Amino acid sequence: MEAHDAAATFIYRIWPKIEANKNRIITGAVIVLAAILIILFLSWRHQQNQIDAGDALTESLVSIPPNANPAQFSQSYLAIASDYSGTQSGTRALLQGATALFNQGKYTEAQGYFQRYLDENPDSEFSGIAALGAARCLEAEGKIDEAIGAYQHVAQYSSDEQSVTQATFSQARLSMLQGRYPEAFQDFQTVIQKDPYGALGNEARQYAFELQSKLPRQAPTAPASGFNLSH
Repeated sequence: MEAHDAAATFIYRIWPKIEANKNRIITGAVIVLAAILIILFLSWRHQQNQIDAGDALTESLVSIPPNANPAQFSQSYLAIASDYSGTQSGTRALLQGATALFNQGKYTEAQGYFQRYLDENPDSEFSGIAALGAARCLEAEGKIDEAIGAYQHVAQYSSDEQSVTQATFSQARLSMLQGRYPEAFQDFQTVIQKDPYGALGNEARQYAFELQSKLPRQAPTAPASGFNLSH
């Protein structure tokens, strides 16, 4: 009963203030309600955009005829990436579009889209694949030194173990072509350790075996000086 009386007394005391400021209170309540509605709408719109992007990607894959040329694939993927930028399906379409361009031999364009993917999604689970794609574009363009640097960056900083292994292998292969046999041999050994029973590991093992004959031989250790106590 005392609690009820205390609440009634409190309301009685503040009621004049509520009456005096009711316009401000109503205005504040309307603003808060409007903000809540805007947040709910944006959340719904984001979810709907994700769904629309997924539907567009699926429809694109289904509608492209089996005998379509690679240009149709890249155009379709990149259109979805542009229309639904920021969605999961949009970013996936961007990566697939870049891959389709690479398969067409449009390495400069492909590299640009791979790099765009990396810029927009640096922490994505597919960032290692995109970085590897950009490195392969450089190699395909004949920019060997830049490609080696790009492969090395993937090998050192990517969290995708498969991309790391592939980048290390590619780096070793290019180092071997440049005659840097010790570096190539070391990288091939790393690939063998990471993929001991896989196809890439077996290929690295063959390269490493071939390189053994090209590695600089260590000079024989000189005998220690001193008295000969053998007789």
